[in-house]
Amino acid sequence: MCDVVLPAAVRHLVALLPTWATYSEVTGTMETNNGEPASGDNAVVMACTHPYWSARQVGSQHLARQFARRGWKVYYLSAAVTPFHMARIAAPEVSQRVRTACSSPTRHEGGAIESYVPFAVVAPDGRPFLRAPITSRHWWRTLLPQVRRRLRGNVLRHESTLLYIDNLSYGWLLDWLPYDYSVFRVMDDHERFPGWQGRAHGLARDIAQKVDLTVYSAATLADYVDSLNPCKAALVPNGVDVDAFSGRQCTRTIPDAIRRVKRPLVLYTGAIDDRVDLDTIARAARRLPHVSFVMMGPRDVSSRGMSLPENVVFTGHVAHEQLPACMQHAVAGIVPFRGAADEPHALRGVRPLKMLEYLAAGLPVISASWAETEAEDIPVWRYRNVDDLVALVERALTHSHDPSAGRRYAERYDWNGQLGRILAALNLA
Repeated sequence: MCDVVLPAAVRHLVALLPTWATYSEVTGTMETNNGEPASGDNAVVMACTHPYWSARQVGSQHLARQFARRGWKVYYLSAAVTPFHMARIAAPEVSQRVRTACSSPTRHEGGAIESYVPFAVVAPDGRPFLRAPITSRHWWRTLLPQVRRRLRGNVLRHESTLLYIDNLSYGWLLDWLPYDYSVFRVMDDHERFPGWQGRAHGLARDIAQKVDLTVYSAATLADYVDSLNPCKAALVPNGVDVDAFSGRQCTRTIPDAIRRVKRPLVLYTGAIDDRVDLDTIARAARRLPHVSFVMMGPRDVSSRGMSLPENVVFTGHVAHEQLPACMQHAVAGIVPFRGAADEPHALRGVRPLKMLEYLAAGLPVISASWAETEAEDIPVWRYRNVDDLVALVERALTHSHDPSAGRRYAERYDWNGQLGRILAALNLA
């Protein structure tokens, strides 16, 4: 008998399939993961994009933790995994998403947060067939039924449920899940997403007109949100965990991610995607060879073909809880976004979490200039070209910095207070 050699991606999927047997077909319960589900009066179902544990920690994961700290039970859904992900199974986060999908749920924060990465046959995407209306509106029917049964059963155990959506693909939950209150969180102009031009606005409008409240994270998104004709809207900007980033909880031990990096260093944290101006960073680094420009986060763009000096250092993924300690060893935090002058629409509505995290950590913040940073008196140092950037890095190296103004500004946006604003707008505070 001949052995059949399967492609690596198929072998990986086959190896994971048996774990689905741990679901009960009758009750939708799982017998893995330690700890009993916590029950309480209030629950929130959060239908989001990035997994709760992802290296990409955006506002929704922070809000999930704040809900949990207030005693809510959190059911956190991220974007579904599909067979199309097998083509990228070698990528660490994709591989982890597939494994998590096969063993969901995972419990966090002492069991207060129960996170799911659902598995579906298809899910919406910017590619031609996957962005078609029939896929966008009916993909959920291809989800493994156990996940839907478990979620619905858990929600019915609570006296009050809030449905929170930030992923357009989860609009169907508004017609399927029992809930008492609903929120749609807008962090971007959805029409900017590759492949979704002319299609995303309608999906967003449908959600905004059904939910009790639409919240948006930046003042420059107000016109876009108005175009959705929401029932009620409120500006609730991104926040920061001030206690975590203030340094009070940090040791002086140098984190492994930067242990071998030459000092002094300036730090960028977050996804390294097409918004990040690596060309300007490289030019500044050549003029400041004694400074390390540390790019800390997952890389979504390739630097092949670029001539990057040795003092531009990529660390890869660093756990979010390690970022405060890393910041304690930097002389400045940078927000080197491209397009601020040439393509202002590319940064419409962008109000990065990292800016507040740098301020809470007491760092001077060196940021590209765009509308959101100029709309209010944010205590950052703005640059418009590489000469400005070099001058500001030199200023951080040679001048003492008083962090008090930045920390006071960050304290105005503590995540606990931002969640309080959302609940107050729903008359739940």
